[in-house]
Amino acid sequence: MFQSILTKLLIFTLLMLSATLLKANEEKINQASFLGLSILNSDLIKVRTQLWSIGGFTQARSTKQKRAIDKFFTTYQLKDSYYIEFRYLSDGKLLSAKRQYRPQSIHFNNRHDAIKTLEVAEKLSKSLGDPTNVLTKSWAGLPSYQSYIWETDLIKITLDRQGNDKLGNIFVLYQVKTDPYFIALAE
Repeated sequence: MFQSILTKLLIFTLLMLSATLLKANEEKINQASFLGLSILNSDLIKVRTQLWSIGGFTQARSTKQKRAIDKFFTTYQLKDSYYIEFRYLSDGKLLSAKRQYRPQSIHFNNRHDAIKTLEVAEKLSKSLGDPTNVLTKSWAGLPSYQSYIWETDLIKITLDRQGNDKLGNIFVLYQVKTDPYFIALAE
């Protein structure tokens, strides 16, 4: 009887500790930022202002006149990436931000071998905490790799490879959980 009470107390204590850790991790994920921009509180004007302020990016000509998408190519900032892409709702609020990494870059890890998802996940974990989900993915008999997800009720951050292929380029996708078909009312 004493052992069953002790076991129940131990389980309760472990559950309380894990709930506290999950809550702290959830707050870190909700405060996620990309290039100095808060993912949950950014909009079209803040994104463009921030990127032109820090410099080192060239906006794609095809997105200069658009309000739903911005695509920026890196010139002297983020040399380990091909491009960054932002998508917006109809009212200009940020819907998603995506960073597309190059397959290998001495600017990322000072080596000439391919970048691994684990290396990128370790860098993200410093600011976001442990991932909420780790998936082992493979396609058509190719070697497997790890995909990482940090998720709360407000935001989802995905670290994966293009085409679910171990040889695909790594990307980090920040998504705000909102209705993508939301239409802002005109005032």
